[in-house]
Amino acid sequence: MKFTLSSIAMITVLIMGATVMTARGQSGFETEPVLKAKDLVAPELLKGPHFSVDDRVPVKGFLAYFTIRSDYGTFEAHGIHMFQIRVKEVYALAQLDDMSKTKEFAEAAGRAIARPVTSTVHMLVNPVETMEGFPGGVTRLWDRIKLGSEKVAEAATAPGASGGQKVADVSERVGGITVTALGYEKERRDLAKGLGVDPYTTNPILSKKLSDMAWVAFSGRFGIQAAMSVLVPYSMAMSAVTITNTTVYDTPQGDLINKDQAIFAETGASEAQVQALMNNKQYSLSVLTALAQGLQRLQGVNGLASIVDFAAAAKTQDETRFVAGSVNILARYHESVAPIAVTTAPGPIIGRTTNGTLVIPAAVDYVAWTERTSRMAQRDDFKAPDRTTWLSGQMSTRARKEFTARGWEVDESFSIAAER
Repeated sequence: MKFTLSSIAMITVLIMGATVMTARGQSGFETEPVLKAKDLVAPELLKGPHFSVDDRVPVKGFLAYFTIRSDYGTFEAHGIHMFQIRVKEVYALAQLDDMSKTKEFAEAAGRAIARPVTSTVHMLVNPVETMEGFPGGVTRLWDRIKLGSEKVAEAATAPGASGGQKVADVSERVGGITVTALGYEKERRDLAKGLGVDPYTTNPILSKKLSDMAWVAFSGRFGIQAAMSVLVPYSMAMSAVTITNTTVYDTPQGDLINKDQAIFAETGASEAQVQALMNNKQYSLSVLTALAQGLQRLQGVNGLASIVDFAAAAKTQDETRFVAGSVNILARYHESVAPIAVTTAPGPIIGRTTNGTLVIPAAVDYVAWTERTSRMAQRDDFKAPDRTTWLSGQMSTRARKEFTARGWEVDESFSIAAER
């Protein structure tokens, strides 16, 4: 049989292709899937009077990416927890919209004085969640990462500032309240509390609506609290609890900032490490407070300063929520299972109990058995006689099997709430 050069080349390509396909099949690695929304959350969260949710939910970097299409805009929510918050916000927007159309509100708006022009800082309300060149989700924080050394160095060499100036600088963050008229901030926090939403929300549409409505209530003498009654499905109200507790509603912004900073300092972190974290504008004040509360629950554990350093290295809102959520999961283990003796944070956060058990808390939605996950499961610094991971979400069947085969205990679906 005669073969031309072209036919030989074609056969070679086919053989090489078959070899690659065989190698891939033998590797057994999964790709992060596209899941169905109905398999992840309660059905009443998927459609309401003013919104619907896309059925396809891709998983990127361990987080489920939901798309919410509402009468007030299209929102992308990274993670089941953030999805629940965003759905609750749609109900709040509907209530505010109805309220703004009443005769009483129109009269109050006529009495309201001109609101001070807010600074350009408010443009930070919803910065891009993923930066160019960065993987989606929280993949980066599961690998050994370069910690916040540059930010710490900047904080250490920055010129001194008064306490008031430091508070003002830290206020200029994602979701910050920028109008400082005496009494207005409380009005806005009370409005958010009545609606059951985050006063420091990173939803730009809700943030503006809260600011507008609170200003009318503040300067136009409108009893906004008496006019509110947000109706949401019971299970949604229960599931949409934020990762912070009532502290964010009841504490003035400046006091909350000072309290968080004091908690971070109590970990033994250096002043520069604390300032690097406080100056990270990707943290909304609510998420920063959730992180502080988690660290406070771990008070007395060695190594907490490493978590402050790790937290300062977050580069996206996804990563800030991962850090705060994971710390609170670890705190729950500390309180309910076994005391954590020491923590380290080389990427991700690690806890070790007094009897040597290694614990990795992970505020994630879905872990597939990828090549990256395989490397993580076998890292030398994760070796211990007993080791466990607590997830806020779940693993694929394959991932759970592989982790278990390597001596891991896998526990799933833990709350990331900051409440005890």
